Amino acid sequence: MAEQLHATKVAILNATERLVAANGFEATSLRAITSAAKVNLAAVNYHFATKDALIVAMLTRRMKPLNEARLALLDQFETEAGGEPVVVEKILEALFRPMVELITQPSKGGRNFLRLLALCLAEPGAYLKPLVQKEFAEKTRRFHRAMRRSLPQLSDVEAHWRLHLASGAFLHAVAHPQVLELSSAGRCRLTNCEAVLERIIDFCAAGLRSPA
Repeated sequence: MAEQLHATKVAILNATERLVAANGFEATSLRAITSAAKVNLAAVNYHFATKDALIVAMLTRRMKPLNEARLALLDQFETEAGGEPVVVEKILEALFRPMVELITQPSKGGRNFLRLLALCLAEPGAYLKPLVQKEFAEKTRRFHRAMRRSLPQLSDVEAHWRLHLASGAFLHAVAHPQVLELSSAGRCRLTNCEAVLERIIDFCAAGLRSPA
């Protein structure tokens, strides 16, 4: 029975993830979710109680391990730095690498997660604000502190701006590879994860280090 309940819950979360990524939060109905998951409404109510709670659970399933991986990598680089500031490139690697690795794994949501993340940050309804605060605002402050140590010439406000702009450049690059491919007539493609990561880190590190 426990295995069946777990399988039902996972099926609901997977269906919600696919549908919301394709259609958005508001356009995705519980009826569509139950149909895609091949369950009845009672199963959704049993596991999640409300649509809002289901959306939060669906997002948390990907966001929490992603941010844990980011912080673990930053911890590793700080340990390796032996008390010295972590270089900018390593801070950016800790911030970006787990996302790049996630989007290459279809079994873990892959590119659907990028669309979900963009929706979450662009349409943060009242029920999503606590999640955004916990999984992004609070976690980002840790990277901000590391960045201030690495680039002490930047003011607190300037460091926030630059970290925000670097994250935006990264998200745009990995979320819209078709724009790059079309504009370059096929000469530029996001096919090699390590090469993509290296390009993004080099570009963002230069921006972070530029004169205030």
